[in-house]
Amino acid sequence: MLRKKIKNYYQNSRHARGSALILTLFIMSGMMIIALGDAYVVLLGIKAAGLQAKSTKSYYLAEAGAERLLWELRKNAYSYTYPSLSTPIFTNANSEIVLDYLGGTYQVYFTDFATSRVLTFKSIGSFQDANRSVEIKF
Repeated sequence: MLRKKIKNYYQNSRHARGSALILTLFIMSGMMIIALGDAYVVLLGIKAAGLQAKSTKSYYLAEAGAERLLWELRKNAYSYTYPSLSTPIFTNANSEIVLDYLGGTYQVYFTDFATSRVLTFKSIGSFQDANRSVEIKF
């Protein structure tokens, strides 16, 4: 009788060990799926933060171009003729001032002289693959 109980115990415990292994594999698989999903969300956040930083640098470069236009008009008495719309008036590509070691640039274009006698200029800042623009009217 004792032998029979011991034999039944070992037979039942073998089945229990196999089911525990399968249950453990299912739980670990679920945890891995959740961890990979979380890692993907974190990666998307890091990429978005990098794009935001590039966009901000592009905006400040566009602002620098606008400030240079205003400075040239006020302090250096820059006289402008109506330039072509495709040629930039100012750019920092040939400037002796280096704005960023990674190659940020700005370009200022004359865009419109409306019937209301309002001059419109557009300054475009570029940093890596991000572009932002600022419009000046006066």
